[in-house]
Amino acid sequence: CRYWKTHPGLIFAVFGWWGTIGSAFNTPNIPGYSPNTSLLQALSNTRTDGYGDLYREGTAALLNSMAHSASYPYSTAQVRDGFTAALSSNSSAAAQAKLYKMANEGRVN
Repeated sequence: CRYWKTHPGLIFAVFGWWGTIGSAFNTPNIPGYSPNTSLLQALSNTRTDGYGDLYREGTAALLNSMAHSASYPYSTAQVRDGFTAALSSNSSAAAQAKLYKMANEGRVN
């Protein structure tokens, strides 16, 4: 997450200035957030629940899957599908966020 938070220009290069969490994950329903929340805001959110973790780690996972498609363990479609499925509950969001965090830190092959 830190890398993407400190390189917002790269996020904008992939999604444009108007990239939102709703458009990036193709979902109009984002519990606790507006789907119009920017990707940078999602990465920088300070929520301490499962959803907050999912928004941070899921956004980083999506960007990593697009930027490092050959070496990242999840495809962009897998990240989007996992993110969307995890929105069903806070505990599902927390579990999925842990998987993304491990991948984002290079601890998944």
